[in-house]
Amino acid sequence: MKKCFLILIVALGVSCTREHPFLSQIPEIHDLATGSVLSPGKAVQAPGIYGAWRTELFGSPQSVSFIRVSPEAYSLDILCAEGEMADSTSALCSRFGVLGGVNGSYFNMKELTPVTYVKDDGFPVGSTSIGDAFRANGVLLSRTSGVSIEACDTTLLEDGAWEAMASGPLLIDDGEVYTYSEDVPGWENFYNFRHPRTLIGMDGEGYIWLVVVDGRSEGNAGGMTIAELTELSGMMGLTDALNLDGGGSSTLWTRSAGVLNHPSDNGRFDHRGQRIVPNVIAIR
Repeated sequence: MKKCFLILIVALGVSCTREHPFLSQIPEIHDLATGSVLSPGKAVQAPGIYGAWRTELFGSPQSVSFIRVSPEAYSLDILCAEGEMADSTSALCSRFGVLGGVNGSYFNMKELTPVTYVKDDGFPVGSTSIGDAFRANGVLLSRTSGVSIEACDTTLLEDGAWEAMASGPLLIDDGEVYTYSEDVPGWENFYNFRHPRTLIGMDGEGYIWLVVVDGRSEGNAGGMTIAELTELSGMMGLTDALNLDGGGSSTLWTRSAGVLNHPSDNGRFDHRGQRIVPNVIAIR
């Protein structure tokens, strides 16, 4: 009897400290609330974490930064600041006093207004333009019942969500992997060229992921195509994933560490090249 009891304890210990296939490759993972470094076992179970991964992937050097949170411990918020109120991702996150955030969806760079459907605190502040409909085929919805990522025609979007953001292309929807081919508008440049990328996703355990892939930095970060970003999403265990605005907009920030990735808008591989944006997805 005593022997069986000991075996049970060992088995439970292994179960509680199981490794996450993606997180096990990250050299240093931090607690989102405090910034402290977590042990591998605690990192897997922590309600909010962030980290960065430098590796060789798809035949190119890659730099991937992420925040992962449990919706039971943290809430997701869409923050909008159009026109003269627009600012960098880090400045908007600091202004609204959040713990972390990532740049949002596509926008008019001259007017600093969204060109996809966006709803903030129950009020629509942007609609999907015809010119962006080819890629904005998914939406992030935040309801009282929880957060979801769904496929839809975002030019005709009517939702009961308190907050929403249309973007795309949709990478994975409820475990179904989306693929795009040469007959899609913008194939050569937008889909099939490597760029810095941003995505929001959810995994099978219900965690929300904010992810940025650096790019446009030879020898440091090659960036990814949409197909490669979809494969990365699968490596992270995401069952739902939506591409957001990328390129020079791609920025991931936490209160304790500042800008995690290397925004490319200044042409340097540092943390200072942020672009002015009109909206962000934030974690509180």
